Amino acid sequence: MARELIWLRPAPRAGVGRPAEWSRDQITAAAIAVAQADGLTAVSMRRVAAELGAGASSLYRHLATRDDLLDLMVDHAFAEYEPVADTGDWRADVVAEFVRLLGFLRARPWLIDITTIRPALGPEVIRFLERTLGRMSAHPASGATKMETYGVLTGLVQTHAQQERRGGVLDDDFVATQAAFLRHMAFDGDHPHLAAALSESLISVEESLDDRFGRILALVLGALLPQS
Repeated sequence: MARELIWLRPAPRAGVGRPAEWSRDQITAAAIAVAQADGLTAVSMRRVAAELGAGASSLYRHLATRDDLLDLMVDHAFAEYEPVADTGDWRADVVAEFVRLLGFLRARPWLIDITTIRPALGPEVIRFLERTLGRMSAHPASGATKMETYGVLTGLVQTHAQQERRGGVLDDDFVATQAAFLRHMAFDGDHPHLAAALSESLISVEESLDDRFGRILALVLGALLPQS
């Protein structure tokens, strides 16, 4: 039987005459502090308990496994997320939201690492999903299609963030260097198809990495939810 997510299990109540020593929020904040300082691999029940000045066994009153702690960390982080303002152009707003999400992940490398091992799902993530579906509500596509679109866009952001995290060099200078190399190889006479492709749409060194990513998101969004 699948284990019930922590969101469906109420936080433990204080015992008679003896309140719980640590709350879920305090435990989560301590775990995030460890992750921010030393990375996700440093987050263990023992390490978090030590940060709180307690024994690891005391955390199991609140948590069944480390996965519970990871879920709490993700949701705590998303509670700090500030959505983009609505402009009236829902497509542009959806793209801008997911570009902002990429920046949000970049500032929290440990959050990127969690997405590689565990899907993010909790009340605050559902709030993000609800806002995105609300922006898509004017489109006549089915709810299933909109959920799939959300999944694809989320996957693109997570994959992009993970690639950046592994490479560590995907900044605007690196992109410009890659573009220069592509142009060099395209016109050396040995790669006619590449030359033809680039002659039709030259890679712009003036386009930032985020601008390019936003453009790709817009293309994907348009393909999944085409204009009627």
